[in-house]
Amino acid sequence: MLDKIMNNKYLIPIILSLFTYISLCFQDVLPANNIFSLLVLVLIIYFYKNNILKKSEYNRDILIFSLFFAVILIAGRILYNFRYSATDSFWNELFTIKNIIYLIGNTSLIYTILVTVIPKLVNIKFKDKKVFKKKYIFLWSLLIIFICWLPYFIVYYPGIITGDSIDELNMVLGNRAVSDHHAVIHFIFMYIPYKIGYFISENVNFSVGLISLVQMLVMASIFAYSVFFLAKRNVNKYLLIATLLFYAIVPMFGFYSITMWKDIIFSGMVLLLVLELIKLLEKKNDISFKNFYSFIIISLLTIFFRNNAIYMYFILALVTLIVFRKKLKVIVPMLIIVFAVFFVVKGPIYNYFGIQTSKSSEYIAIPLQQIGRMAYKGVEFTKGEEELINKLIPLDTLRESYNAEIVDSIKFNYNYNAEAFEENKIEYLKLWISLCFKHFGIATEAYLTSTLGYYYPNVDYWVTTAKIDENDIGVHTSSFVPDNIRNEITKLGTRTLPIIGNTWCIALAFWLILLSAYIAVKRYRKKSILYVYVPIFGIWLTMMVATPVFAEFRYIFSAFTCLPILLIVPFLKKRGVSYEKVK
Repeated sequence: MLDKIMNNKYLIPIILSLFTYISLCFQDVLPANNIFSLLVLVLIIYFYKNNILKKSEYNRDILIFSLFFAVILIAGRILYNFRYSATDSFWNELFTIKNIIYLIGNTSLIYTILVTVIPKLVNIKFKDKKVFKKKYIFLWSLLIIFICWLPYFIVYYPGIITGDSIDELNMVLGNRAVSDHHAVIHFIFMYIPYKIGYFISENVNFSVGLISLVQMLVMASIFAYSVFFLAKRNVNKYLLIATLLFYAIVPMFGFYSITMWKDIIFSGMVLLLVLELIKLLEKKNDISFKNFYSFIIISLLTIFFRNNAIYMYFILALVTLIVFRKKLKVIVPMLIIVFAVFFVVKGPIYNYFGIQTSKSSEYIAIPLQQIGRMAYKGVEFTKGEEELINKLIPLDTLRESYNAEIVDSIKFNYNYNAEAFEENKIEYLKLWISLCFKHFGIATEAYLTSTLGYYYPNVDYWVTTAKIDENDIGVHTSSFVPDNIRNEITKLGTRTLPIIGNTWCIALAFWLILLSAYIAVKRYRKKSILYVYVPIFGIWLTMMVATPVFAEFRYIFSAFTCLPILLIVPFLKKRGVSYEKVK
């Protein structure tokens, strides 16, 4: 009798369905004890019955992915809820019976979805569709994207200007010294159109509006080129249209096209860099130096438009040497040129022009947050530890100013002494390592909290603004659009709206790109295809190592500029011929 029950093919799906249903109710995803949630239970049972016991060569990998994502959902929820608690312990809350139920339920749901979808994606074959006339694709794409973005320009004229933007505008106006805290190349990018606009009009708003228009044109051109790039490789026309519409109508691109941040152009450069990597792979066996001037130029633009991009590029350079190890005579000189130009410009040339360099506090955000959380949670420091901390920032101030979401409240605190760190870096490094070992639980909790938004999808944090910050340089919103219309459009720039709100989710993009990389490897049967994903994974890693904000969307905007391309990479063809033959 027991054997008959255990061999019943419906038993496991029903049991796992109940775990999923209970976990979804207890996690407030479903409303408990009403007819709607019971209908969902019936659907879950039906879905599990038909899919959860499917067998494929990918089952083990899918189970690993499912466990990984399920753990993130459970741990992330606790961290998010406890981020401002000085008494609750993340680790005590994590290892409980209810979280075991959540783990089984979440894993079952994710596994069933992935085991249904991934094998189909790995083996799908798109029918060749006649692609539009390629010579018109770039121009039509540029026109469509630009027109779709124009309403944002009109509504928020002359643009979206934050505190960082004001700092850069003050550099343009000569009110403050030029610093590489904001990328110098972005300062130049703003300087030229501003001066042209002011020469024509002698009006600050017109000049700032011209910067916004130039940025719109540059970003629209980059996205239009990416559509053209796919068309040249005979990508299915429906994927082309989907890519074009993604760039044209998803609100983030409209908002960011007129936002005066270096991160916007940088993210466009990362997209161009990814396209260059695809071209490198296409010519893997026939690489010549004369064909890759564009790779060098795009590489330089990428690493100059954001300071910490150099760390991503070090990773990319290392992987490039491995992937193209048979072509080192070409690859090594290319990389030497990139690094030589970068360090000469950042060193002697910046010094010659008196360009100020950033302080180290920009790169020690995580340690500051870890020690800050220790103080916040009442850790008793030794006399020696307390003396070192007090030299950097008074311990009471550290405890009061600690903010789980952003390090700025510490590093920009009036009492923060950056010089103390600059003069005693080794001592503070030893202090940090010692404290992390002594208070490992809190240090780990602080790290996971400080990076939460980059892997956990349910973080609610600002993604864009829709105003011009107060300033004394005369730039102000001067749109003729009524406030009530502007307020409705502004809602598109939040995570509150259904579906649209999820397009602003950092972690969702990371999850999709991770799965895309896996599908690409399985389709091409070669790990070298992962080379294309290195820039985004490298940028993501820099955020995980040294992010100053726990969920700053603009820092990882490049994942979204590259998202359509990276999702299509597993199905990309080289001028009509697959990179690797699919089974």
